[in-house]
Amino acid sequence: MTDGRWTFEEIAPGEAHRHRIVAEVYSTRSAFQHIQVLETESYGRGLFLDGRIQHVAADEYVYSESMVHPAMLLLGGSCGRALCIGAGPGGVVRELLRYPGVGEVVQVEIDTSVIDVARDHLPHVGTEHWSDPRVRLRIADVLEYLADEPGRFDLIVNDLSEPLPGSPAAEVFSARSIGLMRSRLSERGLYVSWCGSVGPRSSEMAARIGAVVEQVFPHAYRYVTHPQSYGTVWMTVIGSNLPLDPLGIGAAEIDRHLAERVTGTLRLYDGITHHHMFHVPKDVREAVAHADLEQPIQLLVDGGART
Repeated sequence: MTDGRWTFEEIAPGEAHRHRIVAEVYSTRSAFQHIQVLETESYGRGLFLDGRIQHVAADEYVYSESMVHPAMLLLGGSCGRALCIGAGPGGVVRELLRYPGVGEVVQVEIDTSVIDVARDHLPHVGTEHWSDPRVRLRIADVLEYLADEPGRFDLIVNDLSEPLPGSPAAEVFSARSIGLMRSRLSERGLYVSWCGSVGPRSSEMAARIGAVVEQVFPHAYRYVTHPQSYGTVWMTVIGSNLPLDPLGIGAAEIDRHLAERVTGTLRLYDGITHHHMFHVPKDVREAVAHADLEQPIQLLVDGGART
């Protein structure tokens, strides 16, 4: 389609973000969700699930790099086993595989249709990661997978799509489920999850997710980045069994670490960016401190993503 339609995605009560659609490349309904690949005017091709943006080509790297590299820095660039929950097209998997010090990456995705669509229609993410001998792709519900998985992981990355009202994804963000994930971590292991938007009118869900991780883990560390295609600043949280000091590593030391342990060139993440990310603004810190854990974790707008 080339009729100049726009996406419409509510990101806070009374506030929306939009992208002009150049073409609808692909559309299908799986057993779980409405999957679309849309060509946008400013950001190129992207994946939309139930109408909500997952990523677009021009700034997919911002999200994927920020989900992986801070945690891998704190792990010293070495990770025996990593678990990616969801991860759809595999940008997070791709970034993990940049480290020769990563032994195995297990991607657990519930919807095989997303994998198929990514292989066929999202070349900017790449497909080489699925043929890497270190990758194990499992089509399963992650909570069922973990219930049967006896092994431990040094890193678990929660890359599920947003928990819309009534969505089973909300359970994965619960204290019980995050506790299950913690039980599957090694002593040095880290849990990473996106939290969501932290704009002045859109921080409730992110604050709750961050607070639940802090409730489950003895140590939690938050950081922010700005994938502009989302129309908002985005928060991520790391849960750890051991105390860490993300700001105790100098920018030059981080750059040396990346040069020695990472293959390829990163577009977002380096020592200066790391320090910027972990200097979380005051209003975001206050929102997290006052999170209401009695309310369910779910997307708090009306899900009004429409094209």
